[in-house]
Amino acid sequence: MQKLSTCARPPWPQLLGCALAVTLTACGGGGGGGADTSSPASATTLSGTAVDGYLQGARVLLDVNGNGLPDAGEPTATTDANGRYSLDYSQVSSPLAGLRVVVTGGVDTDTGNAFTGILTARADGARSGQLVSPLTSLVDALVAEGFSLDAARTRVASALGLSVADLATDPVAALASQPALYTRQVALQRAVQLLASAEQGSDTAQAAQEKVLRKLASVIVAQNSPATVGELVVRANLSQASAGRDLADAVEDALEEALRSQGGRASAKASLKAMDQLRLEMESSRDYSLGRAATRLDERNGGSAYSGLAGGTGKAEAINTFTRRAGTATTVSQPASTAGRLLASNCFQCHGTGGVGGFDRIRGSDAAEVRDYLRKPARNDIMAAHAQGYTSAQLDAIIAYLKQ
Repeated sequence: MQKLSTCARPPWPQLLGCALAVTLTACGGGGGGGADTSSPASATTLSGTAVDGYLQGARVLLDVNGNGLPDAGEPTATTDANGRYSLDYSQVSSPLAGLRVVVTGGVDTDTGNAFTGILTARADGARSGQLVSPLTSLVDALVAEGFSLDAARTRVASALGLSVADLATDPVAALASQPALYTRQVALQRAVQLLASAEQGSDTAQAAQEKVLRKLASVIVAQNSPATVGELVVRANLSQASAGRDLADAVEDALEEALRSQGGRASAKASLKAMDQLRLEMESSRDYSLGRAATRLDERNGGSAYSGLAGGTGKAEAINTFTRRAGTATTVSQPASTAGRLLASNCFQCHGTGGVGGFDRIRGSDAAEVRDYLRKPARNDIMAAHAQGYTSAQLDAIIAYLKQ
């Protein structure tokens, strides 16, 4: 998916830098957004972030003995509203590197739903910025199979077409510049939870999820080329692997469409919450058909929004429906004349809106200054190069639209 720009609004003399650059990077991309490192850790404190969406009120455990349970003497902490935690391990005699960090409970702040999954990571040499996410959980599953931490990270990154640095990058903080990193992780977590519900038996939900992650780790070991989450899931030796693939694909497709829409992240949150309702419908009914689950929800709620989100026709309208229901719809006023709007749309891809939203923040009476670049050498000024890519009539149309 095309990266969304995070360029801040510059003065009008710099406005046109992205006017012809929907596929260029004249304004630069957004930052990588690693896990929180704003508060330096003490010599005996491990800090970081727990994220699916950010998990608030989740329990974070430093699992010293490796049994996954909060035993006496093992450090625990609770995450704040941004998923941040801080563990005091001053009473732990074991070396920190290699110990498991286990996150359970709390609320996913992107959906408002209780988090019923489990996230894990292996502590490394850094005492701050320890991210715990769906991707680090997959790395942990490989470590449990005997891989070193570095080898496990390399395997997971390669299997999903990512870099090792991506695995330590907070996907919410990097949403503007790396939206696919976010969509991939939430799709992975939803597929794992769905498959665990089908395989659970007498296990706890969290134990079942760890078994699913180990199955996916086996797929990654045999993986020779990058794949989507759905492609990895369907290769696992699990009874509902096809359903897991369908769910993962639908989640990624819906979120990518939502992030491209006018509602941006608000629409993505609303769509993700609806996808969770679809997953829960499949789990509670024990009928692991995404299409049938969508039909049942549509019958109960009226309309066809769930079917649209699940992969049928009308995905954009389905996203709009869920955005309106969530009360997060964004209304952007349009000026009296929309002539020049399509040409001007290239400007707001980079200027002042982060790639989502409307034109309001880049309108202004100084728009006519873009003509000044027609008199400058194109080879010496990239703004001039862009401006000179338009005809005079096209520039006039852009200026007239933005000056309204």
